Amino acid sequence: MFIDGGGGGSSRTTPEYSGTQQKLSIEPSAIPDARKVFGDALHRLEDQLADAKAALRARRWAGDPVSQETAEKFNQDTFEAGDSAALSAIEAYRDQLKGVVDQLTAIEADYRRVEGDNTASWGRVHND
Repeated sequence: MFIDGGGGGSSRTTPEYSGTQQKLSIEPSAIPDARKVFGDALHRLEDQLADAKAALRARRWAGDPVSQETAEKFNQDTFEAGDSAALSAIEAYRDQLKGVVDQLTAIEADYRRVEGDNTASWGRVHND
């Protein structure tokens, strides 16, 4: 995903299954809230991903050759099939979320460095 926060950003190469690259334009005043939304989503995904790695692994439930073969195939497709593994797709999504958060953090830092807390630049109006 390319983030256009007015200060630029960079594009990333994504796996074929991720679809077309999208551009997200954000007004400077919305950057802190957008960073928080993406950051919260990233933290929730990381927590669930950590739990899923242990919980999803199939085991030989019946102690017979069929359940063993099924469990091995499921685990192969879920964890070990390279870019086509289900877990790899989720981890790639996590990496994209992290990239968005990192880009928004950098863009916000650039704005603050150049403009400080200038309310005109950030679009905030304080009614005192």
